Amino acid sequence: MASVSTNVTRTPADALRVLRNELLSRRDGGVHWTGRLSDSVLATATAVSALAQYRKHALWPIISRLRLDELIDKGIRWTVARQNDDGGWGDAPCCLSNIATTMLVRAALELSDVSSAEIVEADRRAEYWCAKKAIPDPRDSARGAEGVVAAVRARYGADKTFAVPILANCAIAGLVPWSSVAALPFEAAMVPQSVYRFIRLPVVSYAIPALVAIGQARFLNGPPRNPVTRLVRRLSIRGGMRLLEKMQPASGGFLEATPLTSFVAMSLAHTGRADHPVTRNCIQFIVNSFRDFGDEGTWPIDTNLATWNTTLSINALGDQEPDEPDFLSDELLQWLLSCQQSARHPYTGAAPGGWGWSNLSGAVPDADDTAGALLALRHWWNREDLAGDNR
Repeated sequence: MASVSTNVTRTPADALRVLRNELLSRRDGGVHWTGRLSDSVLATATAVSALAQYRKHALWPIISRLRLDELIDKGIRWTVARQNDDGGWGDAPCCLSNIATTMLVRAALELSDVSSAEIVEADRRAEYWCAKKAIPDPRDSARGAEGVVAAVRARYGADKTFAVPILANCAIAGLVPWSSVAALPFEAAMVPQSVYRFIRLPVVSYAIPALVAIGQARFLNGPPRNPVTRLVRRLSIRGGMRLLEKMQPASGGFLEATPLTSFVAMSLAHTGRADHPVTRNCIQFIVNSFRDFGDEGTWPIDTNLATWNTTLSINALGDQEPDEPDFLSDELLQWLLSCQQSARHPYTGAAPGGWGWSNLSGAVPDADDTAGALLALRHWWNREDLAGDNR
């Protein structure tokens, strides 16, 4: 007997209506779209390293050591369970292995002090994977630590924004020597923000907190031979810490990003500033960002992209059919307008008027998010024009 197909033929209009309804159902409180970023191996590894350094060096921890132990243990177990078959890790579950994330995980395993046969075996496999990816020095047939350092540097080229924090994390864990970490001119961050674009910073302007914290850690673990440079950098340490305090948002998370915030926290804790307000605020952000899954736990790369998600959704849904409900409410308009920056931003010095990717305090105004917001606002403008024509 021939089978009877139960498939329903849908027209493009039917499919579009289903997608619209699904997107509308994803609104937070029925107003805007917050979304949910993927669990991140990279972010989890850096968070574990930061918490481990804080646990080791803080005299007056903001949370109990028992809670720190729990967060570190859960983060490690979640990460080990997501190791790829080849022995490495990618940025998120199911991503291809890469040298940067795998070395960050190895650093977290080393700093965590969480030990089991499973974890030892995971580290052994990761070490073997990294050794295969190392760029050997012709003078070093064993492909030692410097070969791994060269592989990390090769991944990012001349841009030190990512390579230096990764290698600093590895140096804190004892996986590579501090001499492998490029010295950063953290004193350059003391100049007015308006001239950042005229000086050749070794990192992007968004990474100034890392430039300061990691630059200071590198300096304190290996001062330069030049006495003038050494004096200038030593005298710049307090100013750098004041700058970090000024830049740190109310949430404690630089850019609302777990990795950047963790790099700052572990660098300061490692160099004796675990009880400094900047470090404590970083740790509070990391603790607040933890996702608890019972016996396991993880961190996302960033808190959310609520403004960006909302403007994308508005622009996707904006051309409405006459019989569809109007989602462009006054409440949504006020939410979007409330995300606009009304003052010069303390982080980058950006002029008021722009939008960042989130409504949270750690977001920074930039061109793509501002353009998205303006395109979204156009739909309210067009609606008012249409109402005027009808009148």
